[in-house]
Amino acid sequence: MKLKSERDILVEALSAASRVVATRIIGASSGILLTLVGNQLTVTGTDLDITVRTTVDVIGLEDGSTVVPARLIVDAVRSLEAGAVTISGNDENVEISLGRAKFSLRTFSVMDYPKLPPVSGTLISIAALDLIQGLNQVVRAAANDDARPLLTGVLFTTDNGSLRLIATDSYRLAVRDVPGVESVGGTEDLLVPARALQELQRAAASLAVDAQIGVTLTEAEICFVVGTTSIASRLIDGNYPSVLQLIPASYPNQLRVAKDTLLTSLKRAKLLAKDSTSSVRLTTKDKSIEIRTQSHDAGDVEDNVDADYSGEEITIAFNPSFLIDGIEAVPGDEVILEMSDSVRPAMVHGVDDTRFRYLLMPVRVQ
Repeated sequence: MKLKSERDILVEALSAASRVVATRIIGASSGILLTLVGNQLTVTGTDLDITVRTTVDVIGLEDGSTVVPARLIVDAVRSLEAGAVTISGNDENVEISLGRAKFSLRTFSVMDYPKLPPVSGTLISIAALDLIQGLNQVVRAAANDDARPLLTGVLFTTDNGSLRLIATDSYRLAVRDVPGVESVGGTEDLLVPARALQELQRAAASLAVDAQIGVTLTEAEICFVVGTTSIASRLIDGNYPSVLQLIPASYPNQLRVAKDTLLTSLKRAKLLAKDSTSSVRLTTKDKSIEIRTQSHDAGDVEDNVDADYSGEEITIAFNPSFLIDGIEAVPGDEVILEMSDSVRPAMVHGVDDTRFRYLLMPVRVQ
């Protein structure tokens, strides 16, 4: 195999594939498969649960395939100067060169690389903008603890024939209705790993506003097709918890505040919240909200933000990172924070757009 390609194009394709390669795996599975046919190079990475394939246009000089160590080839290509990189590989090594610089890396046997099925099945088209906006809001709430595998996924379910996305890590719950998109799995719920959806978000970052994302579905796997990139993932098997019943029908206390102003204050307060036990305290007033963080080691910070508030004066504390995550995901210039009291979950959502809802557990403080 031999080819030439611009460094930046290679780095992008190799990085996308390498992110899903499991570092704990040894042998050919820890590598990236490069397959050159004509002037098209297909770059494949997998951890056997998630597979990313990207096809890029190159100058093909000799067709062939090789499997190279994932992290090494990404770092090697990235370290080169900008320009046309030459890659030449055989069964024993691959040479990567530009100008006077040249890497020679040991390769794995192509025969030992996992046999991955091609993308197949009926391709459904979904408006990329609606789906990616929804995922940007919801994926952040999924757990990253493998001890709770069900919570590491995002639930694709149906509400009145439209797609609803749900994620929770048991401390917060994000729900996003996507009215313009029909349910992907028909009447069946799908539990898609958040890791795969993060790769989908990256792959779709540069899509045009009117672009489409293709989706194919089998009994155990879902595949998203974004331009020349495909992200295939095994579905998580199991029954997702019934989390929507946690959302109260109404709240007696409501705060309306400028989104950017509140975020600036919370990020300032977060500077002193250095460990997982730290929290930010909000004390509601008639026309303002007091924000405070105390740290036994570092000191304390106080701020006061103008806001419209209706209800009883209460003091409620949150994990600052979780609260910031929810507020950042709200569309528009203002945000609504609804509360019952200092111990029950609070709700974050927009003023006019309530398709996104973010339920957050308070932190108990002395």
